[in-house]
Amino acid sequence: MTTTLATFSTLFDDRVRDVGAKLTDDQRRRAIETALTRYAQVRPVTAVQDYPGDGVAYDFTLPLDWHEGFSSVPDGRLEYPAGQREPVYLERTEWIFYRGPSGLVIRLLRTTPQTGETLRLPYTKPHRVDAVSSTIPALDEGAVADLAASIGLRSLAAHYANTQDPTIQADVVNYRSKADEYSRLADKLEGQYRAHLRLDKQSEARAAFGFTDDDQAPTHRMGKLTHPNEGR
Repeated sequence: MTTTLATFSTLFDDRVRDVGAKLTDDQRRRAIETALTRYAQVRPVTAVQDYPGDGVAYDFTLPLDWHEGFSSVPDGRLEYPAGQREPVYLERTEWIFYRGPSGLVIRLLRTTPQTGETLRLPYTKPHRVDAVSSTIPALDEGAVADLAASIGLRSLAAHYANTQDPTIQADVVNYRSKADEYSRLADKLEGQYRAHLRLDKQSEARAAFGFTDDDQAPTHRMGKLTHPNEGR
């Protein structure tokens, strides 16, 4: 089944229905858009653009779907000449973003792509979800819906928490109860989203991890400084 904006709206409603929360279509749409933006900052769409060389040009127009302020070049490296069995890259110091009369371009500082050779630009861009398709991987759809629902529920919780005393005092208690309930569910859903993407609890960064190679048989065949061979 093709995922669409309607699919995400359904997933969103499924997550808030149990607590009787009612959001307008605009609130749902804004929550989904915000969730997509946050998700894209962690797992953006990666694309490539090829530029054929002509032996003259060293300025190259950015792709039409490049989003200034969001898009970036992963690792800051351009591939040139593209298509080698072992990829060859230009380092970040070999090119700059340059704003000319026609807009922002990539300017090569030391290289001019030759005829028959290609400059390849890898870049990131936001995800797209519309009435007919989505760029969100199927594995992540539920997590993005969790995040969107948590954003919507937080807006409702804030609304009820800021409601002034009405005529009947009992309503105040009810409003505060709703605010607490929505906040708890929002925390739970955002927690599920972060766990799925393995994010730190307080940031959008991936949780840190690493590996080390503990060589038990050093090439010099001598004992370790604090654990000689005869003691092991």
